[in-house]
Amino acid sequence: MSQFSQHEIKKEKKKSLFLREISCILHELSSEEPDISKVYITRIDFAEDYSICYVYLVPYENLSHETYQKAFERLKLYKPSIRKELAEKLNQRHTPDIKFLFDESKEKQYKIEKLLDKIHDELTFQKK
Repeated sequence: MSQFSQHEIKKEKKKSLFLREISCILHELSSEEPDISKVYITRIDFAEDYSICYVYLVPYENLSHETYQKAFERLKLYKPSIRKELAEKLNQRHTPDIKFLFDESKEKQYKIEKLLDKIHDELTFQKK
């Protein structure tokens, strides 16, 4: 059984904390901003020195970059207030800069699932 280092455990706890708090903040914003309500956070990561918090997002519906881009433009406007609210809620020495990114891993996953569904349908059709 592999052992995790203390640093890795702390990093995962911090990710979880930021995920929870940023999700709550975005949920509050989504009532005022319809474009923000169309995306959700898939994961959060940090730069090596914790100076940047990367927030990965994808749209609820189809994985269109257009939907993400609209939400991204709105989130850019709210970024300073999101960071300020995080600083107040988390009461940490330093609040990292926030970078919103499109989660391309979900797009790849979606494409793979579509291919697998297509193969499954073709195999099912051949059996009949």
